[in-house]
Amino acid sequence: MFHFNIYTVDFRKLADWMLPTFLRKPKLLAYLKALLKPVINLYNDFKMFRSDILYKINHNGQVVYLQKVLNDRFDNIQRRIYITDGIINEPTYIYTHEEDKPVYLGTKYIYTREELKFKDVDFVVILPLDLVLSSEEEVRVNSLLKYYKLASKTYRIINKNG
Repeated sequence: MFHFNIYTVDFRKLADWMLPTFLRKPKLLAYLKALLKPVINLYNDFKMFRSDILYKINHNGQVVYLQKVLNDRFDNIQRRIYITDGIINEPTYIYTHEEDKPVYLGTKYIYTREELKFKDVDFVVILPLDLVLSSEEEVRVNSLLKYYKLASKTYRIINKNG
């Protein structure tokens, strides 16, 4: 069992406790607290870094966690960002004469440019229309997706109502 309060240290109290009682004068205590200020700043940076790392290792590329990470970062109140599956296009094989295979291609469909937009991507991230992202935030969305998704997965980001 993990004990997470192992990282909880009150340096001011520790300085008071480590100082002998006959030396606990206001000027000396103030001097020690001034000396401890950089250590306390580093400790606070460590606590923030630790919480960020714990958040990162508790989330992965699963759809539920990916949605949670995106909503935590960009739509924390209403949580309207969601992920749907992309459409995988099955390839059509045409054979040469030497392979002596049938040339019949079967029924083929013609798609519009809008329908082809979602072909050959593994998942689509759908952002609400009223969630306006700056160019910096778009880069952050892409970097978050690239960090958490599997390396072989492809995605597309769109804005949509609902």
